[in-house]
Amino acid sequence: MHSFIQRLTVAFSVIALAAALVSCGGGGGGSTDTSQAQGKGTVGILITDKPADPALFSSIIASVEKVELMGSEENGRITLYSGPVKEIDLLRLRNESVPLAFKDDVPVGKYCKIRLTLSDLELVLTDNTTDHPKLPGNGKLDLVVRDCFTVVDGEVLTLQLDIDAGKSIHVVENKKGFNFRPVIFVDVLSHDFDSKLVRLSGEITEVDNDSETLLLCDAIPSKDMDNQGCVKIHFGENSAFFDNVSYEGAPRAISELLADDKLSMDLTVVGWARSSTKADYDDDKPVEYYPLLQLDALAAELGNFLQVEGTVAVNADMTGFAMNVSSGGPVISDSALTVMYQPLLYPDQPGINGTRIVSKSGVLLLPLDVKEPLSIQVDGTLELIQDADPMLRAALVIIDKAALGVEQVTGVILSVGTNTLVLAPDADTVCGIETSQLMVDLTSDVDILTVTITDFSSVIAPGGTLEAGQTVGMNGTCEVPNYQTDNVVIVDDQR
Repeated sequence: MHSFIQRLTVAFSVIALAAALVSCGGGGGGSTDTSQAQGKGTVGILITDKPADPALFSSIIASVEKVELMGSEENGRITLYSGPVKEIDLLRLRNESVPLAFKDDVPVGKYCKIRLTLSDLELVLTDNTTDHPKLPGNGKLDLVVRDCFTVVDGEVLTLQLDIDAGKSIHVVENKKGFNFRPVIFVDVLSHDFDSKLVRLSGEITEVDNDSETLLLCDAIPSKDMDNQGCVKIHFGENSAFFDNVSYEGAPRAISELLADDKLSMDLTVVGWARSSTKADYDDDKPVEYYPLLQLDALAAELGNFLQVEGTVAVNADMTGFAMNVSSGGPVISDSALTVMYQPLLYPDQPGINGTRIVSKSGVLLLPLDVKEPLSIQVDGTLELIQDADPMLRAALVIIDKAALGVEQVTGVILSVGTNTLVLAPDADTVCGIETSQLMVDLTSDVDILTVTITDFSSVIAPGGTLEAGQTVGMNGTCEVPNYQTDNVVIVDDQR
């Protein structure tokens, strides 16, 4: 455990996070004179997480007390959420985003900072011990958004907070347990930004078979709002519907879901979010049913479905695969759990899709793409078999395919060349080879991120200059003869 904790003392991020930080503000931007601005808009917050090491943690539970926007003197501080503490297990958000807070009547104008106030952070280790590290700044975490973002009159602006519990939340071993230093990335959901998969649960309020849409309400937080927390769900040729109310979790035609007998029933949908605009609103619809968000559905689940996380234990064939279940999940198995696919195609029943298999980046995959030792999450129904191990019938499989062949490395720079550096790694072994000096090849388009940590805050900025003596982290591949990376995070720890 000690070597792993040493690695956690370095805050670093993969290239996707660096790119996301550079593009913050993409959905807003521009200069707005807030003193002359009129009108109100709606702001929503989604929250997601990068994975922490499942060998160390079974849960990281953040207790969110308040969410605020920090604007100019004209529009001041706007509270998006303040009420009962929301407990969010960050490790359950490895593959998806979930809504945290939405608020209308936000004054138009430019905003450059989001403040999260946490009342607690509970670390649950895999040995069932717990720790509650001291929160810096009395739990106030200020997230600075590069280039800011603009709230527009009558529009819905959705922001995604990306917390990296394994790499960008600094959990450091000390004599009393652990220390906590957060780094959180902010992205503006816009037409040119691809969000993670979003998971929503709510009540079916309206169905339209002709347009293949439904309105799902009470699906996102809408405290102190006129809106009922509604989301417009769109179905397409790649969408699938699974019914565990009447058909034991089997796939059914989308038309069966878009029927009047499904009104008022609870539904969970996983898909890709897109922002709403005035053009999406029906002037004849009561304001409380205006959709705050829209979702392109990948999988819709009626009734109860389990979410099981783990790694692939046996490569898939066309019928299914076996997985090793992570600790802390809904299924406990001493041996590998058998996962069976729902048939992908129903030749005699057109319009029905089977198990949806998708990468974390949202690319639809094939059954044989599920290979060991990939990390996966499976939505499904558990079939109990007498005198045999249970079997999970899959509705949705999410694969962390990008992680295959990638190895994280942290350490101290010994020297820097034109397109190379020499690193003294924290770990004794890198890419399966014992080494005290690692030669690193930097790609021509290498991205650099600088993280400055003090006792009161963590400041993240794109760019920086690589120099000997710096503590750095990176994700890369074990190329021959050297380790290769296209991203480096410099850590300036001033504590």
